[in-house]
Order: sequence, then structure tokens, then C-alpha cells
Amino acid sequence: MELALLLCGFGILLLLGVPVAFSFLAASLAYLVATDTPLAIAAQQLSGGVRGYTLLAIPLYIMAGELMNTCGITQRIFDFANALVGHVRGGLGHVNVLASMIFAGMSGSSSADAAGLGRVEIKAMIEKGYRPEFAAAITAVSSTIGPIIPPSIHLVLFGAMAEVGIDALFLAGIVPGVIMGLCLMGAISIQVMTGREQCPTDPWPGIRQLAVAFWRGILPLSAPVIIVGGILSGVFTPTEAGAVAVLYALLLGAIYKELTWAGLKDAMLRAVRSTVVVMFILGTAKVFAWGITVEKVPEIISLALFSLSSNPAMVLLLILVALLVLGTFESATANLVIVTPILVPMAPMLGLDIVHFGVVIVLALMIGIITPPVGMSLYIVCDIIKIPFERVVRAVLPYIVALIVALLLVAYFPDAVMYIPRFYGYKP
Repeated sequence: MELALLLCGFGILLLLGVPVAFSFLAASLAYLVATDTPLAIAAQQLSGGVRGYTLLAIPLYIMAGELMNTCGITQRIFDFANALVGHVRGGLGHVNVLASMIFAGMSGSSSADAAGLGRVEIKAMIEKGYRPEFAAAITAVSSTIGPIIPPSIHLVLFGAMAEVGIDALFLAGIVPGVIMGLCLMGAISIQVMTGREQCPTDPWPGIRQLAVAFWRGILPLSAPVIIVGGILSGVFTPTEAGAVAVLYALLLGAIYKELTWAGLKDAMLRAVRSTVVVMFILGTAKVFAWGITVEKVPEIISLALFSLSSNPAMVLLLILVALLVLGTFESATANLVIVTPILVPMAPMLGLDIVHFGVVIVLALMIGIITPPVGMSLYIVCDIIKIPFERVVRAVLPYIVALIVALLLVAYFPDAVMYIPRFYGYKP
């Protein structure tokens, strides 16, 4: 009865449109009252959910993303990507994906990618004669790479909740991020070869122009090397890397003279708002997670799944389908804090390393940011390009298929994902 109150109460509140954090809290408080549990538990879990050195990385990476969108960095990244692959069949579609992969190495936020880099990408594609729907769709889907390639806010969240090393999660995100990019580029090539998209291409600019674009963007392009390289070499921790990213963004803003006091103030305000939202969700989710742990929900779900099939590969497929469906109803951050305490105990039963499983979970939930009706990145690009939501949804479907292919490759070929973490000494 109490478990039904907890889960059904949460579900009903969500259906009524109550924000997810308040739904977590209200359902959890009702559960505590029904079970005669001291309400002090809620305060303890809520405060404990937002404490911890690891979580300091979240506001830092959010701030770094906001600053990089304010300091003229995105244009230089796009120009270099254009000089590198703009002449390839698929043109600015490939440039869009490659630029997002580079930007992902600086900011672990899909929203920062879609809102900041996306403006540059969409403007350039429209000016070159690309369909607005295609420009919006590629911008939205490429933003899903941001939270996979390190640094990643969502991997930090998973690591904090699952008590897994953030450095190992970051290393494990590199190969999946590349796989996502390649799958999207493959989908673009197929669309062009079949005549579904007309993608004008620029002529090969030559080595000299490529060198010029590289030199103009060398400082922004160095950011992923500094951040990821510093973590790999042990110079600083993933949390300290967030501070390095912020300082580096400020330095670039000063060098390029594009960061004003007004811009800095706006970036700080946006970062504070985003941080408060994430932390409040995380704190209230901790109270909810305490309830489902006491009620042994992970064990109940595990038994239910394995009653459907004794094959771990099939059970994993069922989990992936469930995560993709969840992504259509709630934001990736909210879904992550809901499913992590439920799914983490299942990793040994599936024969999966928890680091690999964490990357799979985050990748699956990232696809949700481009699926209606929630689809946060879809709404961002629609606001930029000013076209109806339905037109972008239709254009994005082939690329959702490409990302699902990437998800299956990442899920069922763990050795490829875990090669880099193991190379740097990770042991389960």
C-alpha cells in the first residue's frame, strides 16, 4: 500500500503537470507520513543529496558552457569544422556534427550546444540554402553528443548517485561520443545519396585556408585537450577540470575581447538558474530514492524483468526500450535521477560493468531530448529558426534511428567502450 502511494502519487503528480522536483518531494513526504517515518529523514536525505565534492563540477561545467557561448568561441569552432569537412558530400550537415563533437569537449551540456553553437550552425546552413527543417534537425540531434563526450554534467550526476569514479565515466564516454558522431554522419550521407536532402558543399579550401581556420580556432580547440588531457594525466580531478574550464573560457573572452561585463553577468545568472534547478531535482530525488530503496523496488523490477526472459541481453534490450520511452515524457536530468537508484543494482545481474552501464543509461536518456512531446533540444532549435515544432519532428526521425543504432553498438560492445578506461588503469 505504501509503495503504491509513493509510485502512484509521483506518477499522478507528473501527469497533472507538477514539476518533477515537487512531485518527488510531495510523493516522498506522503510516503513518510503513511509509514510513520520521522519527517527529519526527508531533510537529511535532501541535504545529503546535494552535498559532496563531486557535485561541485556541475555548476562549474554549466558556467563554462555559458561563458563559451558568450566569448565568440562557437564561431571559431564552426569555421574550423567547415574548413575540415565542409567540402565532403553532406556539407554543413557533417560540419554541424563535427562542431558539436568538438564543443562537447568543452561543455557537457546539450542545451549549451543547441542554444549557442546551434545559432551559428543554423544561420550558416540557411544562408547556404539548406532546408530549415534539416538545419534544425541536425542541430538538435548533434547536441545529444555534448553530455557523452567528456566533460559531461549527466555523467557527473550518475557518478554522484551511483558512487562511481567520475574520471572512469569520462574516459568511457569518449568512444560512444565518436560512435554517435559517425552514425549521424552516416545518416546524413544516406539522406544525401538517396536524394532526400540537398546539401550544397563548398570546394576544398586548400591546406592554407585550413591552416588559417585552425590557427584562428587553436585556443578554443585546445580546450578539450587541456580539460580531458589534464584529467587523463592526473594533473587535476574531473571536478577541478570544471574550474579550469571556467578560467580558460574567461581567458579566451579577454583575449578575443568579446566578453563584456553585461555578458558575464547574464552568463552567471543563467548558470545559477540552471544549477539551482539541477540541484533541487537531485536533492528531492534523493528522498524519493530512499523510499524506493526501503521498499526494495530495484529487486522487484529485477525479478519482473528476469521473469520475462532469463537472457541478460534481452533484459538489457527491455531496459533500453523503457529508457527511450521515458525520454519522451520527462527531461533527461529528471529521468536520470529517477532510474539510477533502480537500475544500478541490476548491473551485476546483467554482467555489465557499472561504468559501462552508466554511459549506456545516459546515452539512452539523451535520445529523449530530441523526441516529442518533451524534446528540450527540439524546442530550442524551433525557437531559433522560428518554424513549427511538427516540421522539425518529422525531419529528425531518420537521425533518431541513427542514434538508436549507436546506442545498441555501445550497449552490446562493452569492450570498445571500456578500452580507454582500462588502458588508463581502471579496474571494476
